[in-house]
Amino acid sequence: MIDLILLAEGPKELDGGKLLAEEDGKPLYLHAFQAARQTADAMLGLRVIVVTRPGVLDEAVRAFGFNKVVVSGCRSLSEAIIAGTKAARSGASRCFLSCGQREVTGERLTAFLQGYILSGRPLGRMSSAGGGVMVFAPYLLPQLLALKGEEDGSQLFSGREARTFSYDRPGREAAGPEKAE
Repeated sequence: MIDLILLAEGPKELDGGKLLAEEDGKPLYLHAFQAARQTADAMLGLRVIVVTRPGVLDEAVRAFGFNKVVVSGCRSLSEAIIAGTKAARSGASRCFLSCGQREVTGERLTAFLQGYILSGRPLGRMSSAGGGVMVFAPYLLPQLLALKGEEDGSQLFSGREARTFSYDRPGREAAGPEKAE
């Protein structure tokens, strides 16, 4: 079971209306919303949660059938991640995707999450070129809830390279240092 948490809140995400600004003829957040919808349609049981400010993206969240978590006055990335972590279902792995990432398509996100499940590993990471998507097994909940400031959870991968599913493009695990021996 996986809950996909779209981060549409935080100092960088909504600063100056970045996510609402038009890019390629559509608001930036729409790239992540469309990828999440496509992935949720392809993967039975995937739940999508959007972390955002009060009154922001309400219509889009409803239209896509996502769940919304409101964070007022978010001052750091970790606050948004913690809010999403708390809103996820008990026993669910938590997958985080910033709504500012337009490079992640539904096909890539689906392939990444399916690969993560099949790998049986507790951690998963899509390459930075793929938007820096990260997924964490439920037992890492205390560490996610302890994040501070601009920590995004990436430090949890340190020392766990052999336990990390690393993905760089469809059908292939990354050949980098995070690949299991």
